Amino acid sequence: MTSQLAAHGDGDLALLHERVARARRSIVAIRAGVLVTTGWVALGNGVVVTSRRGLGYPTEVALTFDDGRSMAGRVIVADVSRDVALVAPGEPPGVAALAVRAPAEPRLGERAAVLSCLPGQSLRLAVARVCHVARKVDGQLPAFELDVAAPLGAPVLDPEGRVLGVVAAPSGVEGELPGHSVVLPAGAFQSLLASADRPLGELRDRAPVYRCPACEEPFDIESDRCLGCGRLLPHAFAPSPARAGVERVIRQGLSALGIIANRARVGPRAWRIAQRPFPAAETATQVDVEIDEAGRLLTLRAPVVGLPAANHEPFYRFLLTMNDQTTGEFRVSITGDEVSVSCVASLGGFSDHEAALLIDGLVQMADEYRRTLAETFEAAPRFESGSR
Repeated sequence: MTSQLAAHGDGDLALLHERVARARRSIVAIRAGVLVTTGWVALGNGVVVTSRRGLGYPTEVALTFDDGRSMAGRVIVADVSRDVALVAPGEPPGVAALAVRAPAEPRLGERAAVLSCLPGQSLRLAVARVCHVARKVDGQLPAFELDVAAPLGAPVLDPEGRVLGVVAAPSGVEGELPGHSVVLPAGAFQSLLASADRPLGELRDRAPVYRCPACEEPFDIESDRCLGCGRLLPHAFAPSPARAGVERVIRQGLSALGIIANRARVGPRAWRIAQRPFPAAETATQVDVEIDEAGRLLTLRAPVVGLPAANHEPFYRFLLTMNDQTTGEFRVSITGDEVSVSCVASLGGFSDHEAALLIDGLVQMADEYRRTLAETFEAAPRFESGSR
């Protein structure tokens, strides 16, 4: 971090280095399911500011602080239009809040620092300049742009170490150039912070209300579109118009299994679900569902067992026999130290009913093989990929 700043060799950056060293304890890595992003402590009670889009639509998240401490957090406020979310930690983190600069328009060419940290990674610093300032709308402070790419939720600091804003994706605001970052000025969400400036005990039962960016009507996060105006709602992984038909098949297939596709979506072309082989089963099997870029192939994969401690040769021979005789359209494979069952199907003419049947069949097969391999070779069952 020091070398990045020293290379610029001016007084402002020397001061910025000092301020960043103090600010780093207030930077928070956030994990929300499979999504990871950055946030920062903005209030004395420990409330964290981040990007709503960076989180998706969870209620519970995991927070990791600079000193390595982890704790649970709860999303208590979300502004879909401005792309801001507030997270209340499970307990006071004992970390100083970052000071926010009094509302003022950023200046073109102004120097800034972007601090970010993702789970399992060290703090990252990017030194940038304000390269574009949008026009004011209805007297509101305009969004501005930095000449670096930065992760959503990261705070942007001035040379005094005060927060200028948060890297975000506000509705209707597009970056002027690729590789740049849009920043929502801190003044645009001061009212949200004011509403959360109270003891944590009063915040823990709050649940965010999500409002459509177009008509401000509350919407159900399980929906694809606003019921008020019909607008396609912003999700962490927006549906692709080119694959709309295929994605509809997946969405309806998951719905037939009682699974909400928007909640299960973990990537632009991927979903991760937990399904039981029968209703009374104690444990559900994780299934990864993925379609290819062209929307022509569907791939399903579910973990079965870990490799046994002994009898590897008979174990491998048995797996080969299974593939030859009993798996039908499914295949058993080994990746690292995990055995999984998978299949690949063509999506040409595929129906939502067929998708549901295929997923259900994969779960049934994984359950059967899991019990067989555990009993025969003492292989440890796995219900989630990589679990022990």
